[in-house]
Amino acid sequence: MIKGTIITVLSSNEAEAIKLAELMGKRSEERIYYRKRDDLVKSILVPPVNRIIDEAVALSISTAFYLKVPGELTWIDGELALLAEASGLRGVVLPNNADSFRRIFRELRISNYVSEFTEVNADAEDVGVVYVDRAFNVKGVGLVVLGFALTQVSVHDKLMALPMGKEVEVRSIQVLDEDQDSVLPGTRVGLALRNARLEEIEGIQALIKPGIKLTSEVKDYVKLKYAHDAELVHVIACGVRAMGKINGSVISLKDKLPTNCRALIINVNARPKTPRIYGYADLKG
Repeated sequence: MIKGTIITVLSSNEAEAIKLAELMGKRSEERIYYRKRDDLVKSILVPPVNRIIDEAVALSISTAFYLKVPGELTWIDGELALLAEASGLRGVVLPNNADSFRRIFRELRISNYVSEFTEVNADAEDVGVVYVDRAFNVKGVGLVVLGFALTQVSVHDKLMALPMGKEVEVRSIQVLDEDQDSVLPGTRVGLALRNARLEEIEGIQALIKPGIKLTSEVKDYVKLKYAHDAELVHVIACGVRAMGKINGSVISLKDKLPTNCRALIINVNARPKTPRIYGYADLKG
């Protein structure tokens, strides 16, 4: 059965990020590189530079990360370091000046990940979610969504589309243009769906399995000491995004989020050239 691992490459220099991704895979889709060995498919994501929501979404569905610091540290490099820290993921940090990076970020866990390039592999956890990044109609097939399975998915599975709450059924599964009966977590998938029309799932962000709990608030979040106060934030969990309003120790969400994930909290309205990483929260349990 096909399984996968998802790696995000972060850098303030897009050319450097692409060069790193090319060491690990071959470009197949825009900003996604693949390598398949036997039944394992590695997907390498290269989110656009300085697009903090895109970078946070990519990290939130990943199993590991690379952080490439190509030259002298800038505020963007600092922000990416905080984002990698908030993700809770393991990774590899590749700074131009290793000693300088360790000194500046010595309080961060990721300072221990500074090393030479080495390939990282981490098994994807089953969180009961399929992150969706595209939905469209295919002639002769019907409704299709593309995304990453963060759970085992099989033909005939019934899933619920977020945020609209529409139940759908998996009609067929493809991985790298090959039909599959079932896939394991971490796999880039194309799912043909039945029981729904494209207009019924406009704005879809994910498909979730029955029984997966959702939450409309985030409690006990961790605010990074570098973050400035904020009232409105973006909260991202397993790729699913929701606006949130901070009320003391609780963030009230406009839309519900799956609770099996770690949430990244982003303040896009932070002052110029200051970190937009507000904090994180463990939604599990």
